[in-house]
Amino acid sequence: MTTYSLPEDLLAAKNQPGDDLIVFDYQTTNKEPVKTRIVANKHVFSFLQEGEKEVHFYDQSVRFTPTKALLIPTGNSIMTERYSEARQYRSLLFMFSDNNLGAFRNKYVSLFTHASRNTSERLSHFLFMQDDFIKNFVRSLQHIHTNPSTLSASLLQIKFDEIMLYLCDQHPQFLNFLLGVNASDLSLRKVVESETSINLSLEELSFLCNMSVSTFKRKFEEVYGMAPSRWFHLKKMQQAAFMLKHEKAKASEIHHELGYENLSSFVQAFKKEFGKTPKAYQQNV
Repeated sequence: MTTYSLPEDLLAAKNQPGDDLIVFDYQTTNKEPVKTRIVANKHVFSFLQEGEKEVHFYDQSVRFTPTKALLIPTGNSIMTERYSEARQYRSLLFMFSDNNLGAFRNKYVSLFTHASRNTSERLSHFLFMQDDFIKNFVRSLQHIHTNPSTLSASLLQIKFDEIMLYLCDQHPQFLNFLLGVNASDLSLRKVVESETSINLSLEELSFLCNMSVSTFKRKFEEVYGMAPSRWFHLKKMQQAAFMLKHEKAKASEIHHELGYENLSSFVQAFKKEFGKTPKAYQQNV
């Protein structure tokens, strides 16, 4: 899996200078989905124009089409780009730094006076609709990007304030999101115990925790008292038992969802843990 640093790798590919506020019109064509590790060194607005994007954060995954846009704070994520029927993928990226965010909060301090969320809890992303205002905003960014001038930097600063003020006005929870953007490091428990972690590899979990694999393993055993492989195996078995008992699911329907490549390996693992096959377990509960 390829790892990309934003904005550095994108700018290097286009020989584009790295300013404080950056607009990048990302376009590509392909036939297969592309899964990539993303290290975001700036906060990134992704205004999807064509295709479909899926982003796996430390607490959940989001999947969206051009009807929505996403704000990704600095940090690590795993992203999959899916192409449109025309084999196109396009997303206008608007990237900004901690300095931009700090200046905005200082300039409009009154906005945050009554925001009381616990800032130790960091939210992984902010997803919002591309309504008419946002669509017009994106068109204006594209115009500035394709028609650069000596005033482009000043115009981008105005556009940054514009999108931030609009989101604050339209989405009260956006203020809470902004308060948590620069909060403390991610909790290992929050990463591991998210609903979507069960099918991630050890390398992917370590990446989302901003740790090496060896450090992740050591800290994991300190927290949970067992190796990650054993803990996730038990988690899968518990989920399988729940689905068999309460959802009346069949083993053939759930083995792939739980990360098993084939039915026989799932049946063997389940029998070893519970002493009976999934079918027998289901018949006796």
